[in-house]
Amino acid sequence: MAFVNREAEIRFLRDRTESDRGELIVVYGRRRIGKTELLKEAFKKKKTIFFVADLGADQDQRRRLSEAVGRLYPNPLLQTDPPPEWDPLLRYITDLAKKDRIILVMDEFPYLCSSQPALPSILQRIWDERGKDSKWFLILCGSFVSFMEREILGHKSPLYGRRTGQLLIQPLSLMGLKGFFPGYSPEDRISAYAILGGVPAYLLQFSDRLSLTQNIERQILNPNAFLYDEVRFILMEELRDPKLYLSILQSIAFGNTRMNDIVQRTGIERGPVSKYLSVLQDLRLIERETPVTEKHPDKSRRGIYLLSDNFFRFWFRFVLPHRSRLVENGGRRILEREIIPNLDHFIGQGFDKICAEMCRYLAGEGRIEMDYDRAGRWWNGNEEIDLLILTGDVPVFAAECKWSKKAIGMDILKSLQRKVSLLALEGRTENIRLGLFSRSGFTREVEELRKKGEVELFDIRKIGL
Repeated sequence: MAFVNREAEIRFLRDRTESDRGELIVVYGRRRIGKTELLKEAFKKKKTIFFVADLGADQDQRRRLSEAVGRLYPNPLLQTDPPPEWDPLLRYITDLAKKDRIILVMDEFPYLCSSQPALPSILQRIWDERGKDSKWFLILCGSFVSFMEREILGHKSPLYGRRTGQLLIQPLSLMGLKGFFPGYSPEDRISAYAILGGVPAYLLQFSDRLSLTQNIERQILNPNAFLYDEVRFILMEELRDPKLYLSILQSIAFGNTRMNDIVQRTGIERGPVSKYLSVLQDLRLIERETPVTEKHPDKSRRGIYLLSDNFFRFWFRFVLPHRSRLVENGGRRILEREIIPNLDHFIGQGFDKICAEMCRYLAGEGRIEMDYDRAGRWWNGNEEIDLLILTGDVPVFAAECKWSKKAIGMDILKSLQRKVSLLALEGRTENIRLGLFSRSGFTREVEELRKKGEVELFDIRKIGL
């Protein structure tokens, strides 16, 4: 289950083991995304030195790595007298790699750099002198995304230009959830995705033998459950002052998406807020969204901030505000009074992004003709189109995405037609295909227009998610 939709990453890693040359691969991605399990799966049939660093002292790290090497490549000296420095230990490994393919995974690499800041420089020297011309297969893996991109991949890093490949492990897409929840309906899989996102460790907490509400009560609202405090733990691991970040994230979760609104809601001055938002973007916890038609989104003043992780959205919306009552065994009450009445609205707020994923999937499968460069929301003032797809800078497809228990009727289609006409005011073409995404189907009148080719309809129950 943990490797649903990970075939490409596994194939990439396994193919590189056959290259018969020095390889330095950087694997990174946020916590719980499944990096360690991915690497174990990729090399399960290979002789691999798998070393997981921790927050221990430098000498303890070297001793444990020496022991890991010695278990696969026995050497009495490694067991009784580990090398006193990194240099001779790494040179010994490259000596082994002169004839044989030596796979070394250094997991949680940022922890190693914390105990020995000079390690990237030491590795760079060893790689240049010996590693690149050997059969050494070195993987540097880490969860601190900003650290890996700045200190390992960045142009100021000693290792800059040495990597032979990199993998940024992304959350699973909606299409991967069928492997986790085969017993759920497409509607329930979308709901689970809206609650948990695509992080494998979170998906594994739910069971399709239980209803969504039962899973929420048992696996999220229960103070003893893994997911109950997961967000807080991640922020404490990643950030020096999590309280201020918690305040900003909660503000965004409750709809304060613009800089001024965040400042007013949190009471934090604009300068620090800007810095905190930048850090949260580096951690991939928030994203800055602009209308998809913006040619220079980085410079646009129309940007808003959104939580980029679905589970973070759910946790800040429904768990954090009620923690005191949840500790007092109030899970059922919070579920019935706060979550169930508001769950459809919560899912509906992210349904447009889910529909964009569906379009990408359907186009990739050849089930719809859709050649596009980017997709997202468009808005101007109070007017908004849920999904607009562009080829180059030209809009080619516009859709409304409704998570409603009622069939979509002509009122929604006419509203979409009116808003598409507004794009002409921005100098956009009017030759745009129209579409509707629905949870509950369409009225007969709308279905008739589909037959005439005037609109494309997507019933999530029939897509085959």
